[in-house]
Amino acid sequence: MIRFILILLVCMTNASANTATPTTEFFNFKVLLNDQEVGWHTFVVEHNGDQVTVKSDASMDFTVLLVKKVKYRHQANEIWQKDCMVGFDSSTQRNGKLVAMSGKTVNGSFFVQREDGETSLGVCVKSFPYWRPKWLESEFLLNVETGKYTPVSVQSNIDPATQAIYKTIELPKTQIRLEYDKAGDWRSLESDLNIVGTLRYERILDTIEVQL
Repeated sequence: MIRFILILLVCMTNASANTATPTTEFFNFKVLLNDQEVGWHTFVVEHNGDQVTVKSDASMDFTVLLVKKVKYRHQANEIWQKDCMVGFDSSTQRNGKLVAMSGKTVNGSFFVQREDGETSLGVCVKSFPYWRPKWLESEFLLNVETGKYTPVSVQSNIDPATQAIYKTIELPKTQIRLEYDKAGDWRSLESDLNIVGTLRYERILDTIEVQL
């Protein structure tokens, strides 16, 4: 009888673990270019066991060199299994030009489908998961807007006074500077863009966790 009860408790525990309540995080940012607000970018991150889905939307309008007007719209959807991305699709519009691409894991390898063909990137590909700083630690990161698999190095430091966490992603031609609070919650992003200037994301809403 005791053995039966123990088995029943183990089964109940496993069932509870396998049906963990999904949660959703919201990251909402205003976007500034050279300290002038030019748009917004939002990320919705849904956690369901080992699977994470990410939906991002961006809208920006700005002028380059006081002459060229740029209308930028971007949308992407990503699916992650643990700390590896297993699929994505994205569409990006700059003025009148629309670029769409996708990627998925097939037989253990990740393939990116672009207009100019298909490329295999190997196993456990990551995009730029700013919302999960531990996952940024990689030798290469995939830009889901351009399809480029870029070599990176990541540096981290902590402010001893505030315990804020700062990460710098070094790319071949620029760097991305990120700030997190002491709990690892993403707060800002900054990068210097050639000719255009300094792009900065500033969090405008706290992360909200919703029980679905």
